[in-house]
Amino acid sequence: MSNLCISMKTPSRELEKSPIDRAITTLAMGLAKEKRYSDLPEGPALDLSFLLSSPADSPNFSGMRMGGFTSDGHTLYFEVAVPTAMGYSVQAPRYVAAVVQDMVDNAASYFETLEVPFDAQQWHQALTPMLAALSGTTALH
Repeated sequence: MSNLCISMKTPSRELEKSPIDRAITTLAMGLAKEKRYSDLPEGPALDLSFLLSSPADSPNFSGMRMGGFTSDGHTLYFEVAVPTAMGYSVQAPRYVAAVVQDMVDNAASYFETLEVPFDAQQWHQALTPMLAALSGTTALH
């Protein structure tokens, strides 16, 4: 069974209970339930860190970056710099869902170049119900 780890780094307490904080926390809780009741696809693990921004402090990059994969650790790491405006946006849940979908697609491309088995379709199938519930939509990807 694969693993998906979700974490969040925030520059200040002002973002506690914000829409982005709630969306990421809801994702992490949903993922914990998913791990308990059904398996994610076989293959490498994914680790996603949401780096929140404030007007006074933000990551030194924009978008998403990945790296750190080794065959020993069998985990591909992602960081996403969350735009400051997303902190209090009503679109935060949709943004979080889109980031997770993007991460799976980026992982699939990366692993394809390394010829490491990774079934993006199964990942999307496993995550779609949780992401749809998070973002308030019926279908994703």
